[in-house]
Amino acid sequence: MFDKAYIPHKGYWSSPFSRWQMSFQNQHPIKLAAETTKKFMALRGISPQVLDGCVFGMTIGMPSWFYANPWYCALMGNDRISGPTISQACATGATSIYTGAAGVQTGTYSCVLVATADRCSNGPHSVWPNPLGPGGEVIHENWLMDNFNKDPYGGEAMIKTAENVAADNGGVSKEESDALAIRRYEQYLMSMANDREFQKGYMIPVEIAVSKKKTLTVETDEGISPCTPEGLAPLKPVVPGGCITFGAQTHPADGNAGLIVTTKDKAKELSADKSVTIQVLSYGYARAEKARMAAAVTPAAQMALANAGLAVADLAAVKTHNPFSVNDIIMGRLMGIPEGIFNNYGSSLVFGHPQGPTGTRCTVELIEELVKLGGGYGLFAGCAAGDTAAAVVLKVS
Repeated sequence: MFDKAYIPHKGYWSSPFSRWQMSFQNQHPIKLAAETTKKFMALRGISPQVLDGCVFGMTIGMPSWFYANPWYCALMGNDRISGPTISQACATGATSIYTGAAGVQTGTYSCVLVATADRCSNGPHSVWPNPLGPGGEVIHENWLMDNFNKDPYGGEAMIKTAENVAADNGGVSKEESDALAIRRYEQYLMSMANDREFQKGYMIPVEIAVSKKKTLTVETDEGISPCTPEGLAPLKPVVPGGCITFGAQTHPADGNAGLIVTTKDKAKELSADKSVTIQVLSYGYARAEKARMAAAVTPAAQMALANAGLAVADLAAVKTHNPFSVNDIIMGRLMGIPEGIFNNYGSSLVFGHPQGPTGTRCTVELIEELVKLGGGYGLFAGCAAGDTAAAVVLKVS
């Protein structure tokens, strides 16, 4: 599918992800992403002037979001570039990477920045005039919670769509759900081992102003809940008769992540280790039956693999956006993914999901894992609102 799109080794970053209503709750996500990007560029010795375009992914409206991409580019150090702003719920990261890779493949860009950011904290409350309403009552919406709680087409809350997929595929017990959540937490702890050696390979500490005289540095993820058998056992499923408890689902979060997509020669020039080659191979997408969001991940992943000419047996690592335990349980069953390659070093089930940058961070972690393994093929796949999903396949040599 792609044969011209490459990512420089260490040409990527993620901020820590902060659980909603914690340290990033009042930070403008575009400004925060720009500051993080400037720090990433400085640490890697890359000038923003090498970029000739930007794909910016963001899903939650914030002040001046109308200017999202060009404003972000100017703030991060290059006011001569811009590009599209992508919004596809939690598929935003994968689709932004695809858009950047397609731009390089077609010659539209030679060196494009794919940046993604969101803030779930203190999300907007929209109001629309409604002169025909009773007493002129306005139409209103809470961007985050109203949309989490009901798909306007599917008619269900997101957690119910996961329970529907579990029921469609032979059922999932609470014990199986709990075991998956515990396993994913244990895998996240792999990224914290040896003084966070894995995370420090890509995570950029974020400094924020708490007041005029005080700043706070956030170096690692905030709000991670330990997941243990003793902690999960007494929890009841959120949906009566279901399997998913509050301990087996993700939490909203705030943060940003990004990467550079460029030509093979430019990627080598910008790489920290010029012996490492990282190639974007393919993209896949899918939409499942109504109110079956988790079911879209498998066909999206299968499309991406088919577009790359690969099978599951060829993969060295798999990462997913897994807002519910059921996502990985069903995908693992249907695709036969070996547990040993499935979401090592963390996933959004544990570190949270700020929507836009979630898939981007997972892809960054996928690259880092493949480099540690000495190379191989990697798959990222994740579901998104509206019973959709997107996937990306990479190769590290």
